[in-house]
Amino acid sequence: MPRILTRIALTLSLLAVVAACVLVTAFKLLSHRIAAREYAPALQLHPERATDLVFRTLDGQPEHLLPINHQVVFLDLWGTWCIQCVAEMPTVQTLYNHYLNDPQVRVSRLDTPARVRLYARHYHYNLPFYITHDDDIPASMQLQQFPETFIYSPDGHLVSKHTGAANWSAPSVIAFIDKLKSQP
Repeated sequence: MPRILTRIALTLSLLAVVAACVLVTAFKLLSHRIAAREYAPALQLHPERATDLVFRTLDGQPEHLLPINHQVVFLDLWGTWCIQCVAEMPTVQTLYNHYLNDPQVRVSRLDTPARVRLYARHYHYNLPFYITHDDDIPASMQLQQFPETFIYSPDGHLVSKHTGAANWSAPSVIAFIDKLKSQP
């Protein structure tokens, strides 16, 4: 009887491992398919008063979205569990790399500290990540779909919102941000 139980346990363990491998592979394939179909978002200026958002660094230090301090801010609310978020991440990293040494632009993404550290390390991302809880996000910023991306002008106004995956490294996005930078 113990021999049968051992075989059953081994079979179940093997099935669990195979199932996990199939799920991870399916997630990666779907992510690549979504990334291949990403488009540059149609960003248009729609200024509105910005709402403050309190978030934390990965070390737990609280920060506020406002005041923006005369920077263009690109803020992306996302999750490591969100396939569209994962698919667009390389374009956000490219956007971050483009503005890396530009004190007028800040690129950020939000999720949980442990998941972000693991995710960033695995995919070699070095852009700054922050965390927040869903209940800390103001109602005006809850667009009911992830990823949710917000762009703020240097004067502190929310000027563009976008839901869903997009190619954030597209020339039209860079031109949009550069135009915001040049505004007084």
